[in-house]
Amino acid sequence: MTTIHGNMIHDLLENTVTQLVKEKLELLMREEIKNFIHVEQADQRNNRNGYYGRSFDTRYGKTDDLQVPRDRNGEFQTQLFEPYQRREGWLEEAIIHMHKGGMSTRDVAKFIESMFGSQYSPTTISNRFRQNFLIRIFELRFCTFLKSLLHVFFKLF
Repeated sequence: MTTIHGNMIHDLLENTVTQLVKEKLELLMREEIKNFIHVEQADQRNNRNGYYGRSFDTRYGKTDDLQVPRDRNGEFQTQLFEPYQRREGWLEEAIIHMHKGGMSTRDVAKFIESMFGSQYSPTTISNRFRQNFLIRIFELRFCTFLKSLLHVFFKLF
């Protein structure tokens, strides 16, 4: 009788989920470029031009050699991630919440490295928090401005 250790099952499941995520991301991108070329740019002369490989960290693990499609004109950009984004956004959100909760930037950096193996410098964490904080303030002020503008508009008409 063969014995299967807990670590082997864990590794097998982790690899299976990571592979599934990779396959689904690639499927979505293939459909995206098909739509881009045949629908969005139907009147232009453009074709697929193979793939390029890149890595991408998701909450389910690191996906190595993700095949991202490209077009001849170099105009296609997937909507799944930004051109130089290497991590899914959930980690940045977790960092912001830890920092808001009172953890120092050094403690957050140590926690991220011990949990995920990803390295963030305290400066990067501070910059991410500041950037996100400023974006949210802008969104709040802009939405308030739009609401007041709409209120005035509807009162006039």
